[in-house]
Amino acid sequence: MDSIELRHILHQNPEISFREFETQKILLSALKDLKDERLKIYKIAGTGVIALYEPKKGEPFILYRSDIDGLPIEEETEWEFASKNSNMHACGHDVHMSIAYELIKKILSSNIEKNFVFIFQPGEETGAGARYVLDEIEELDIKLALALHVTDEYDFKTVATTKGVLFASATEIDLTFSGKASHVAFYKSGIDSIYLASKFLTEFYNLTFDKAIARFGKIEGGNARNIVSPQTTLMGSIRSESLKITEEIINKIQEVAKSVVQKDGGEFSISKGSIYPPVIVNDKLYELFREFVQKNNIQFIDCGMKYTGEDFGYFSQEYPSLMFWAGVSKGEKYGLHNPKFLPNDEVILYYADVVFNFLKELEI
Repeated sequence: MDSIELRHILHQNPEISFREFETQKILLSALKDLKDERLKIYKIAGTGVIALYEPKKGEPFILYRSDIDGLPIEEETEWEFASKNSNMHACGHDVHMSIAYELIKKILSSNIEKNFVFIFQPGEETGAGARYVLDEIEELDIKLALALHVTDEYDFKTVATTKGVLFASATEIDLTFSGKASHVAFYKSGIDSIYLASKFLTEFYNLTFDKAIARFGKIEGGNARNIVSPQTTLMGSIRSESLKITEEIINKIQEVAKSVVQKDGGEFSISKGSIYPPVIVNDKLYELFREFVQKNNIQFIDCGMKYTGEDFGYFSQEYPSLMFWAGVSKGEKYGLHNPKFLPNDEVILYYADVVFNFLKELEI
């Protein structure tokens, strides 16, 4: 199958985290259609796919990872290959999968004498699927891991990365205030959890943190417009340079929430959702990649740490790793997770070629 055709099929059938059943079928079919016995293809982490290429038995593998899940976003691109359901590949994972597929084809056709493990990973957006993949590949000898992420923050044919922390750690957090219901006409006999939540936000948002962001993006609470709300939950995300800093921020959240309920009554509780460690770029791989792209007249940007969350961080905790932004903008700047985000097909062949040539030359 042509990698562009594969992208079109995948883009039309996006599925959310750990529901990528059709995506898995499409990938398995495309890989098996290559009809190359050197490529060993299996399912992994429930809805993912792993492909092993091992021409040199007993030597370690280079891991290349692509994420596969979409988002619950209604597409607004009006593209002829737009999503056929209520989800969308608004983070470019359809492009990531197609680049990985093209990379596999290039490696097979070139008979490159290096071992590779290709991971088509489920559950990146909300499920930290990388954890489950790692559990299933722990017996493989992997010497380094590589991934990219498309973005229209940077122009097409521009790559960006940095030494050390590229993407911040990301922790989902829910803060629930519990009060006491009463009719609004007698609100003084109740404890208003919406009021508690609003007081917390006013105090907490006056705080500042070094190399960290903590914001709440969703609120749920109340039973009716004329009843004092007995429970309100603030749902947010903490992005920081390290999980240690994240814990310090959670302690501050507890401190502020405690002061609110001590003054106005009620109770609070905190729970965590998905936790993504920071994506750490290995110094040596960074230097080798920077030298490679500059030698090949590819625009290179040292972008410093970004507050984007990425569960490739789990891989970078285990193996020397390289991840980079792959610029796709040709003037448009919608941003990731936008219903109009739509990289051009031509980025697939271009970035597959960049990765292939880098890996072909890489000696480490």
